[in-house]
Amino acid sequence: MDRVRMGFVGAGFMGQLAHIANYAQVAECELVALAEGRTELARKVAARYGIAKLYRNHQELAADPDVEAVAAILPYRLNYAVVKDLLQAGKHVITEKPIAVSTAAADELVALAQAKGLIYQVGYMKRHDTGVSLARETIEQFRQSGESGAADLARVWCFGGDWLAGIEDPIQTDEELPDYGYQSSEFPEWLSQQHHGLFDRLLNLYSHVTNLLRYLIGEDYALEHVAWKPNKPFVMSGWSESDIHCVFECGDLKAARWYEGVELHFPQAVVRIDSPAPMARQTHADVTVYTMGDSPQSRRPIPRPSWAFLDQARHFVACVRGEVPQRSPASDAAKDIALAEAAIRLVM
Repeated sequence: MDRVRMGFVGAGFMGQLAHIANYAQVAECELVALAEGRTELARKVAARYGIAKLYRNHQELAADPDVEAVAAILPYRLNYAVVKDLLQAGKHVITEKPIAVSTAAADELVALAQAKGLIYQVGYMKRHDTGVSLARETIEQFRQSGESGAADLARVWCFGGDWLAGIEDPIQTDEELPDYGYQSSEFPEWLSQQHHGLFDRLLNLYSHVTNLLRYLIGEDYALEHVAWKPNKPFVMSGWSESDIHCVFECGDLKAARWYEGVELHFPQAVVRIDSPAPMARQTHADVTVYTMGDSPQSRRPIPRPSWAFLDQARHFVACVRGEVPQRSPASDAAKDIALAEAAIRLVM
């Protein structure tokens, strides 16, 4: 099969380091076009990665019949407008999370991708972490065997910290962002101003862990309670479809390392995942498995080191080539928008 012909919209920090640089390493992928309104930046990035075609905006790129799939890495309030145009033009798409700023917009994009028969994948890259994959397999083994009882508690935490892990600076210029002629999406009208900051963090940061839990347990869950005060850590809780009590502890910790993880508790076992800094290369989530009973044990299986962003790029290309099903489809990502809205409604 021919290589997937990739286009890119946006050449900022994440666009370069987490996406373009990784797709450049995928043998089944050809980098053919870049849409970036900062002309000097576009020229320099294209030169580094051997991208032949440059466009001023995503509409011009969308009109290029040679572009088969697009990684559009933009401020998330622009996702709706840009993704809609790309899907209408028949391009497979991957973006960063969140998919949109409202369930209505997210559902519209999901329906459009399905109607067009296109892939729209959202960058919940933790699903591609080799440690997460190992933990998910372990959880499924416990659930299938029943040897440790039914899972009854999921404890999830995200307190931030150093997410860059010393990664290099991207190519930069002193150019101003141009006016692309389309508006960013606004938060829902029902959302009060005092909750804008919380909603932003739920969408742009904590959605990683709300999404990760659903992937690990393989089922949906709903929130019932949110304990929140402005500028304080907060807690959300609810129940999954199989009555797992799901508890999220969230905040902003000025830590020297990244502090985020998941524990899934069974009556006779615990599977713990400690996530690495998002931009840390050649690593993985640390996994610890505790088993109880007459001979309690603790073991730490060692996954293959990789970078979740690179494995995500490989996966998206494989999806476009029809080789594997999507691991992080837009239809699933839309659920995290609904969760964020539900959390806000519980504190309003």
